[in-house]
Amino acid sequence: MHRRAGSVSMAVLTLAALAAAPVLAQEGRIKVGDVRPYAAETPHPYPKTWTDRVFSPGAEFVRVHFTGLHLGDGDSLTVSSPDGSQVWTYTGKGPHGNGDVWSFAIDGDTAIVQLQGGRGNGWGYRITEVGHGLVDITDKKKQDSPVLEVVCGTDGRENIACHTNEAVIDAAQKAVGRMLFVDGAFQYVCTGSLVRGSNASTMLSNYHCISKQSVLNTLQVKFNYQTTTCGGSTIGTTTDYAGGTLLKTSSDRYAKRTAGSGLDYSLFTLLGNPEGTWGELIPTTRTYATGTPMNFIQHPGGNPKKIGYWEDTGMTPVRCKIDTINATYGTAAPNSQTGYGCDSEGGSSGSPITAATDGKAIALHHYGGVSSAPCLNSATMMSKVCANAGTLLTCDSN
Repeated sequence: MHRRAGSVSMAVLTLAALAAAPVLAQEGRIKVGDVRPYAAETPHPYPKTWTDRVFSPGAEFVRVHFTGLHLGDGDSLTVSSPDGSQVWTYTGKGPHGNGDVWSFAIDGDTAIVQLQGGRGNGWGYRITEVGHGLVDITDKKKQDSPVLEVVCGTDGRENIACHTNEAVIDAAQKAVGRMLFVDGAFQYVCTGSLVRGSNASTMLSNYHCISKQSVLNTLQVKFNYQTTTCGGSTIGTTTDYAGGTLLKTSSDRYAKRTAGSGLDYSLFTLLGNPEGTWGELIPTTRTYATGTPMNFIQHPGGNPKKIGYWEDTGMTPVRCKIDTINATYGTAAPNSQTGYGCDSEGGSSGSPITAATDGKAIALHHYGGVSSAPCLNSATMMSKVCANAGTLLTCDSN
């Protein structure tokens, strides 16, 4: 499916403010909606056509939660916007084969649910909840949801389109997508990237974003969610994929008695074949020296894709680079962190840090504001993730 989406806005925590703020802030997933009870269902069995109009007053976007979905062979269920500009289609027992389905997001407060068929012995569906969007994720001009932003000095991030003429960056950025998911009573956004592994369409993000299969089952990942020009606001044609299978995790808190903990990563698959279109990043076990130029490709706060390329702007821009290696920050595993002055904000969690020279994934971003003198954000070094993930990741050594 190809759809346009949008963004949320940010409140800035600058270097000056960091001096008076807690030093460490796990950037985390950003809440963009909640989950509300809803009751509707088809007859059982259902007729040839059946329509429900799902309305959640005031919602910026809606996701419909179906339980017991079971359609006969050849029958289909669509969830669409009233004007038909957005349409998602489901068959059988849904993408996970268990009848429990969170539809992909529909802009606005109304979704049209329509069942076509009645050819066989399908049961139909029951709607039990609706995901009520609290933030407009389609209009970047709206000021809906201020979130913590850790900017070191001036904000040096740019639209990714400002650098897609650079082959290394363009190849790397295609594999980065925005994640929208449900966990408990709320909806959240994070960032993730397709990476080379032993399973097809393997994705890497933070544990504090996706930690359970039940959460992964609600995942909607949007690729190519970015402006088409450097200074523009037009969004390119996007493609969305559902979460697949949770492969392995490492918690966000280190515990001496729990081997491999504190790396804050999750590996999982996506359904379909996104890597066939968007490619994949190559993770590496190489430890990069301080001073190494780096790129920080991210969906900050759920916004269209940006790149941390400059630490600071001005007459003499400062390039993003590795400032510390083998460091220990917060609750992360000892000696597992790399620090940098490249800018970030909530929703950037799970973004890949890539080497400027070849685009390989060298770290996994997860912390903002680990130091105020100098101002640093941080990531788990990919060498640590590769060692813990084993054969699930296919990592280079250079």
